[in-house]
Amino acid sequence: MSSKEINVNYPDPGFWTETSLIQLGYGVWVNLSQVIVGLAFGFSSVALPQIASATSPIKVTISDQSWIASVLPLFCPPGCILGGYLIDKFGRRTMLICSQLPVMAGWFYTGVAQSAVNLIIGRMLTGFGVGMAMSVPRVYMTEMSLPNMRGIIGSFPNIAMSIGIASQAGLGSILKWNILCFISFSCSLSLFFLNFKLPESPYYLLQKASIDDARNSLKHFRGKQYNIENEINDLIDFKRDNDIHKLNAKERMQALFKRSACKPFWTMMVYVVIMELSGASIVFMWGVQILQRSKSSVNPEIGNFILGLMRIISGVITAVFVFHIGRRPLALTSGIGVGVTCLFLGSIMHYLSTPSIFPQLGYVAYIFFATLGYYTLPPLIMFELYPLQVRGILGGLSLSNISLCIFVANKSFPFVRDSLGFANTILAFGIWSFLGSVFLYFFLPETKDLTLQEIEEYYNDIRPTLTSQRKILSMQRIQSMENTSTSKGIMKKTSNTGKPVS
Repeated sequence: MSSKEINVNYPDPGFWTETSLIQLGYGVWVNLSQVIVGLAFGFSSVALPQIASATSPIKVTISDQSWIASVLPLFCPPGCILGGYLIDKFGRRTMLICSQLPVMAGWFYTGVAQSAVNLIIGRMLTGFGVGMAMSVPRVYMTEMSLPNMRGIIGSFPNIAMSIGIASQAGLGSILKWNILCFISFSCSLSLFFLNFKLPESPYYLLQKASIDDARNSLKHFRGKQYNIENEINDLIDFKRDNDIHKLNAKERMQALFKRSACKPFWTMMVYVVIMELSGASIVFMWGVQILQRSKSSVNPEIGNFILGLMRIISGVITAVFVFHIGRRPLALTSGIGVGVTCLFLGSIMHYLSTPSIFPQLGYVAYIFFATLGYYTLPPLIMFELYPLQVRGILGGLSLSNISLCIFVANKSFPFVRDSLGFANTILAFGIWSFLGSVFLYFFLPETKDLTLQEIEEYYNDIRPTLTSQRKILSMQRIQSMENTSTSKGIMKKTSNTGKPVS
C-alpha cells in the first residue's frame, strides 16, 4: 500500500470531541460577519417606514425609497468580485478583517445622513462592504473544517444572516433608524478588532507559505489530542500532485478556465437560477404583500414575522440534517417539497373564496423546504467544489451572480405577477422547482465525507470517481480487524477443547 493510501485512512472525530467543538467555535466566530450582513439586509424594511413618515426630517420620494431598498444588493456584486480576488491574493484572515472597513463607513455615513442622496450613498458603501464580507467566511469555514463537520458549519451563514435580519426587525420596532445605524456600526467595529485574533487558513498557507506554517495553523483547528500528521501528509501529497503554488496573473486566468473550475462553477450557477425561478428570494423579500394577496386570514405583518422565525428554526434543523444526510437527498427533498407546496398554494388561491389559515401554513412549509436546500446548499457546495487556487475569486463571482439574480428576480416579480396573475406565478414557481429537481438529480455531485483534496483531484481527472477513499479504506480496516478477531476467537476455542469448532 502506498503512503498516500495509508494517509487517507484516518477517521474524523465524533461530534462531541474537542476537535469538533473547536471547529464549531471557529465557525460561529467567522459567521459573526454574516450577522452583520443580515443587519444590512434587514435595515430597509424597518427604516423606510420611519424615513417616509410625515414627521421625518428627511423628505423622500417613492423613487428615493425604491433606491434605498434596492441599491444594497445592486452594489454587492462588485464587492463580491473584488473581495474574491483579494481573498486569494492577501489571505482569508486579512479579508475577514478588512471587509469590515467599507461596512463601517457605510453604516456611519448612513447614520449621519441629512438627505435621500446621503442615505443612498451610505447604502451603496454598505452594500459594497457586504459583498466583500459575504464570501470570506464561507472559504474560511470550508478550509478549516474536517469533512464530517463541513456540512453543519457550512449551514451557519444562513442561520447567522437570519439572526441579523430578525435582530434588526426587533430593534427597529423600538429604536429610530439612525440609532440602528450606529448600533450596526459598533457591531462591525467590534468584529474588526476581534478578527485580528483569528489564525490564517491552512490551505491558504499551503499555497502561499510553507508546510510548517500550514501545520501550525492546522493545530489551532484540531486540538491537542488530535494527531495532525496524517492530514499534513495528505496536504503535502495534494500540493505535489496538483502543482499548488503561488499563481501569477496569467496562471490565475488560465486556472479559471480549466475543467476543474468551469464544470462546478456552471453546475452551481444553474442551481442558483433554479433557486430564483422557484421564488426563493421573492417569497422572503415580498413576504407581507404575498400574504396579503394569498387570502391568508393571518395578519400579514405577523405572518411575515412567523416566516422569519421559521427560517431560523429551519436553519437549525437543516444544520442537524446536513451533519447526518448527504447534500443530494436534501437538495432533492427541498426542490420537490417547494414544488408541491407551490402547487398547493396556487391551487387554493384559485378556489378559496374567503380568507383562510391554509395560505399561511403553506408559506411556512415553503420556508422549511426552501431552507433545506435553496437557502443553504448552493453557497455550501460551491466552496467545496471550487479548486483551491481560485476558490476565492470563483466564490466571489458566484456570490455576485447570486446577488444579481436576486436583484433581477425581485425587480421583475411585479411585472410577471401582473402579467400571469398572482396564483399562476406561484404555480410557475412550483413547476420550475420540479424541473430543477430533475437537473439536480443528474448533475449535482455528493460531497459529504469527502476531503477537499478528493473533490479537487476528481475534477482534475486524478481520481476516477467522486468517492471517499478514506471511508472505503476505513471500512476495509474495520472489516479486517473483525475478521482477525473472529479468527483469534476460533483458534482460542480450538486450543481449549483440543478439537476444531464446527
